[in-house]
Amino acid sequence: MAISITTPSPGKFGFIINATSADASGCEILKAAPAAGLSIVVEHLTINNGANAINVTIGQGVAGGAVETALIGAIAMAANSSLQWDFLQGMVLTAAKSLTVDTSGAGNICIFACGRVQ
Repeated sequence: MAISITTPSPGKFGFIINATSADASGCEILKAAPAAGLSIVVEHLTINNGANAINVTIGQGVAGGAVETALIGAIAMAANSSLQWDFLQGMVLTAAKSLTVDTSGAGNICIFACGRVQ
């Protein structure tokens, strides 16, 4: 269980996350929790799944090695598949909660997310 995250710089403000993992089971943090009173707002999300069929959950917070609150999923993803969402008003997480991902087992995934903190 390890996730590699790169954060390209957005043009004006916000965040871009490109996270890859060969095993995101056990819950991985995609974007750390902001300060008290601030929320992560996800505007775009893409999940790419590699050669294994796995379930993927996008959520907020970590509790006991799992997503504290599921926001999307668990999604049953076939091998070599992708899903994409554009949130017109943004998907607003609870204040001071991290953006997280958890999978049902080992398998190569890539998560691409864009958004802002407000």
